[in-house]
Amino acid sequence: MAGGFDKSEVSWREVVRPANAAGRLPSEVLGLELHVRDGRLRFRDPATGRDLQTSAEEAEGRATAECRADTAEAGRADAEAGRDIAERRAEAAERELARLRLLQKS
Repeated sequence: MAGGFDKSEVSWREVVRPANAAGRLPSEVLGLELHVRDGRLRFRDPATGRDLQTSAEEAEGRATAECRADTAEAGRADAEAGRDIAERRAEAAERELARLRLLQKS
């Protein structure tokens, strides 16, 4: 059993609700379940079965995603630079080949 308060038309009233089979307290108003994980009260979305992220977890995830995006962009830039170098070398090789063919004909 878990306790809580509901707002009636006039005031707050104390209520006792049973936890569900998983030991979580459903919130009809939020459409979420409350439970304790690692000593902290957490909200869980019963539709997805996942805990909602705390603001710290969300910020960490955002920072990780930005870091990955930066790394990917750097990789793309390196690949583009490598392609440019390869193209210049191929052009130089083609010019040299053309020069050698002209020498061979003379």
